[in-house]
Amino acid sequence: MSSEDTDGSGADGAVDSSVDRRSLLGALAAAGLAGCPSDGGDGTATEGGTTPTPTPTPDDGEATPETTDSPSGTDTVTEPDPTVERRIRDHRTSDLTVEVTDGSGATVADAEVEVAMQAHEFGFGTAVNAGTLIEESSEGDEYREYIPELFNKAVIENQMKWRFWESDPELADAAVEWLLDQGLDVRGHVCIWGRSDVGAIPSDVLTAIEDGDAETIRERSMAHIEDIVTHYGDDVTEWEVVNEAMHAYQLQLGVYGDQIDSEEPWTGEIVPWRSPLLAEWYSKADEVRRENDLDIGLGVNDFNQFGYSYTDGRYQSQIEHLNDTAVQLDTVGLQAHVGARSGEFNTNSDPDERVSASRVAEEIDTWAGYGASVKITEFDTYAGDDWADDEQRAQVLENYLRGAFSHPDVTDFLMWGFWDGRHWQEEAPLFYEDWSEKPAFDVWTGLVYDEWWTEETGTTDEAGAFSTTGFHGEYEVTATVDGTEVTETVTLSDGGAVVELTPNA
Repeated sequence: MSSEDTDGSGADGAVDSSVDRRSLLGALAAAGLAGCPSDGGDGTATEGGTTPTPTPTPDDGEATPETTDSPSGTDTVTEPDPTVERRIRDHRTSDLTVEVTDGSGATVADAEVEVAMQAHEFGFGTAVNAGTLIEESSEGDEYREYIPELFNKAVIENQMKWRFWESDPELADAAVEWLLDQGLDVRGHVCIWGRSDVGAIPSDVLTAIEDGDAETIRERSMAHIEDIVTHYGDDVTEWEVVNEAMHAYQLQLGVYGDQIDSEEPWTGEIVPWRSPLLAEWYSKADEVRRENDLDIGLGVNDFNQFGYSYTDGRYQSQIEHLNDTAVQLDTVGLQAHVGARSGEFNTNSDPDERVSASRVAEEIDTWAGYGASVKITEFDTYAGDDWADDEQRAQVLENYLRGAFSHPDVTDFLMWGFWDGRHWQEEAPLFYEDWSEKPAFDVWTGLVYDEWWTEETGTTDEAGAFSTTGFHGEYEVTATVDGTEVTETVTLSDGGAVVELTPNA
């Protein structure tokens, strides 16, 4: 069994992506469907003096989250918001026009036209466990079946984390190769993660932290960034260079010592998420990709941006610090581990994150406008005792998915695992441990493969044109004249597309 399966039970968390719908249609038809949490994790007080109650961070499989009664009035509306739906149409669809001509270039009226979507432009993804994916097992069979059917993007849950990767790079390599062979894009998670209690930092680096050996920490971390980024090259679309810099900064404590205030880190001489070392890590990653001519993005990733208010100023200052002193970020990652609590949203006192799609989009506005795309990197609905039922969880998935899809700056929505059998809290969105479907499965497939999927047929008008509006992605467009047909692959994105077909050429 791999170290991924035994240590550091983890959770966190494109145009070229492709959710292949065809392989799933049979299963959906049979089912009638065709057509960090937490509030700081480290328990430190927040800026402004409020101290959140410690609950486990998404990468901590040890602690038990607190539970509270569900509030009587949550913001989980059950009907699509017309404003959100208009934003989806405005930002996720464009016009596609098919012009049919004959061999002489004259237009052909009444030609039969079929427009069939093949792949989404938007990234719909999941975290995957490398061991379950690669090692032969009965549970792995279903795991491998569903991943390419339901998703077009993936992130390796644990095996790319520093110690795991150094101890068994072959497992991570095999998982990446399998995902790429299935047509999924792979997000790199993660170069540096400053948690010392989950087995993600190599033992010699942990010793250096204890000894305050800043030189070793710097040398080892910089070398690791170069090693892992160059190892995977263009096989990954982007890297989280540092994960959870607001909450996990053990490496920086080893470098800066008492210059960081461990009790109130925002008050110290060195603030971890605005530190020179953080900028150096990002500068190193940028240097590596430029020197190796890699077409990959660099991003930040953290939790509690939705429900909690303390993250707003911290995360914004981190983004601005990196943009100003290191590199223009390509991605701002919002983990979106959604908790069901009794407090008011956007406070620091057990905020309830069961909110509407419009509220989700409004909160995303906080992280837009920094010159980077925004990605939901680790969605799930955890803290089970606080939820009314799995129907409510499904509604919250729908709200967050609609809200994110409606926002023009969002390019990806990844859940942090989809099956209870491989989930950090055994509360994955789509499947119970026995692989029976949860209510949220219908939400996911109904939106991704039905409501947001375009398939149209018709005939050309007198001018030889057929027009429709489609969701952005890749299409096969077919025109038929007198029994002769021709098909072309077309990419539909912002600005629309026009394709000319000549069946009798």
